[in-house]
Amino acid sequence: TGYAINVVAKSGKREVVVGPTTRLLNYDETLEPVILSTGCPKKTDNTLTTAYLRIENNKVSDYIRVQTKDYVDIDIKVSYCVNFLEEYKNKWFCVENYVKYMTDRMRSMLKREVKKYDVHEFYANSTDIVRDVVLGKSKKGEEAAEKKYKGRLFKENGMLVYDVEVLTIDVDSDIAEMLEAHQREMIEKVY
Repeated sequence: TGYAINVVAKSGKREVVVGPTTRLLNYDETLEPVILSTGCPKKTDNTLTTAYLRIENNKVSDYIRVQTKDYVDIDIKVSYCVNFLEEYKNKWFCVENYVKYMTDRMRSMLKREVKKYDVHEFYANSTDIVRDVVLGKSKKGEEAAEKKYKGRLFKENGMLVYDVEVLTIDVDSDIAEMLEAHQREMIEKVY
């Protein structure tokens, strides 16, 4: 349940089969392999080759190193929630390593966006910034608690990133101490 295979005949005919089901292969048919990047950050050094594509409730985690406009390096650990949409069923196997493809695109987008903020701005709003980039910005005027995200669709293979969890934001310890000291000052001024 929740997995698919791509049956390929020597003639070139393809059939995506979604489980649970029984499918006997003809003498000229094979299963097309899928390559999945493993480890964190995702690379092609360590991959897993399988015939089974999980189409529902995928969790893909990644580390991303970004740099703010004031040249501070920040490490972000994220966990993406991914489904493959039924209406794109014939495209599910069009990207050989969907994990690497998705994480590369997300890294690029996040690096470009974080360059717009100084470290203080980004550190204070990191989760919202990451979610807005990955899932698409919510409509203006909505309260933070009621933000609705459309998710990020990859039409190349019907993959939808429908949620992202920001697990950690790591800044150099000296800079983190300065940010925390600044936050304490701001709180003391208010109270």
